[in-house]
Amino acid sequence: MITTVIFDLDGTLVHTNPDYYCRVVNNILSEFNLSASKKDINKFWFETNRNNIIRENFGLDPNLFWSKYDLYDTPKERIKHSSVYSDIGFIRELKHMGIKMGIVTGARPEILAFEVGMVGREYFDEVIRAQRTSGIKPKPDPDGLLKCLELLNTKKNEAVYVGNAEEDILAAKNAGVFDILILRGECEFPGLKPSLSIKNLYELGELFKDEK
Repeated sequence: MITTVIFDLDGTLVHTNPDYYCRVVNNILSEFNLSASKKDINKFWFETNRNNIIRENFGLDPNLFWSKYDLYDTPKERIKHSSVYSDIGFIRELKHMGIKMGIVTGARPEILAFEVGMVGREYFDEVIRAQRTSGIKPKPDPDGLLKCLELLNTKKNEAVYVGNAEEDILAAKNAGVFDILILRGECEFPGLKPSLSIKNLYELGELFKDEK
């Protein structure tokens, strides 16, 4: 029986305007007389091995890229271009059903704070930031998910992880948790094989229809 739903954050619960993050990346690259296509920027935004993408697709040393990143992707600017998805109301339904909920995200602390606030911090029992600066290995390493399960006192077979990107599905598989890819229409992963794909959060209701 599923007792717990854990979510990724950006791209799963909160939408970031693609024009914004394309502009962020190209503003950084312009400092080095470089630019990138939308296809390569989407690859960077949604796929794993970002340092390899920066090096191979952008043609830049990742250390130089990241040294500029926080200057352009600021919380003040990001919040202007962020919104919750229209199906976010299902989070409240899950809470009313008594389902435990958590978030495992790689977002920076200041981005994490306002995005969780947009969704409603009160709905989530645990929020885990899977970044090396927090002492938790980033996705697709299962470290963040395993930590969340421990804090929620949930067994692996009682939980699902919902995410919109390759690293989310791989993290869930690595953790031994049922993985669900939510298709937001923003990126495709032709080689990815999620255990379940959904188009909106309301489809998660099928997991609980026998327990209502």
